[in-house]
Amino acid sequence: MKQPLDLNKVAVWQLTFRFSTVAVPDGQGIHFVRGLENEPTRQLYDRIFDEVDAELRTEYSDYRFEGCDIRPAIMKED
Repeated sequence: MKQPLDLNKVAVWQLTFRFSTVAVPDGQGIHFVRGLENEPTRQLYDRIFDEVDAELRTEYSDYRFEGCDIRPAIMKED
């Protein structure tokens, strides 16, 4: 049986996402976010989205977020 993931053991999170713009109808991206100690899950999601939103607005100004996958990329050493 799988054990629940301890969010405090994640050093880096990886977000793979899909988006669309007028010029890029099937856009995809990858974004990495540093894990923070004792960060609530909702706050983590908000922080990740804020970073991706800023990145996409800088590059495309107007976009539509299509979906994403968030997973641990690098775990902390014990």
